[in-house]
Amino acid sequence: MVPTAASHWKYGPKSSGGLVTVAALKAYGLMADKGNGAERKVFLTPFGLSVVQDERQHSPDRDAALKKAALNPKIMSDLWSKYAADLPSMDTVSHYLKVDKDFNENAVSDVIKIYKENISFARLDSDDGISGAEDTNEGAPQAADSAGQFDTAYANKSGASRSPESRSVPSMGAHQGEEIANIRVSKNSTIRLLATGPYSRQSIESLVAQLKLGLELGNYDDFSDDSKGD
Repeated sequence: MVPTAASHWKYGPKSSGGLVTVAALKAYGLMADKGNGAERKVFLTPFGLSVVQDERQHSPDRDAALKKAALNPKIMSDLWSKYAADLPSMDTVSHYLKVDKDFNENAVSDVIKIYKENISFARLDSDDGISGAEDTNEGAPQAADSAGQFDTAYANKSGASRSPESRSVPSMGAHQGEEIANIRVSKNSTIRLLATGPYSRQSIESLVAQLKLGLELGNYDDFSDDSKGD
């Protein structure tokens, strides 16, 4: 269960930190999830297990796996394909992220910081020849929709304001529930947010944090942008 996993990371059961950590581990291909709401379970992927179960002091296999994981998020892979470990000036990378990849200016510095930390942690070198963005979830069950994983590309925080009291809704199917936001994001697209269980302002803030992380990691970069024709 997510609360159990979060407790191992020293997060409280209602902390957004646990949900953001799950989202990050999934982005790196180390974790997968299954189920909805309170029944949502998280587990290490076969790729993740191959990393944590390799306890050899010197392990080329583990070192190679960490390098693949570091580049698994699409934006990390894109930066590696363009620059590898030899980053140019901050201005040049920022320009690329904002102009070529449509990143919000407020997120650019965080993305560059994460990229540099990934290179350092995984000891990546330009001569490694790592391609990144590989399928690290082979053998893992398909993740189901849940309160923390909506199939939306963007959520407007202004639409998340609700009473601070927890709201309860009847238990319903995966595609039914209380509509808490219906946001027109382009001429041809509207995003609906549905709650299939109890929620509060804190849980909405957790959702926003996960969506923001997904944007920074480039998880939604493959989605078509029909707003450009507006």
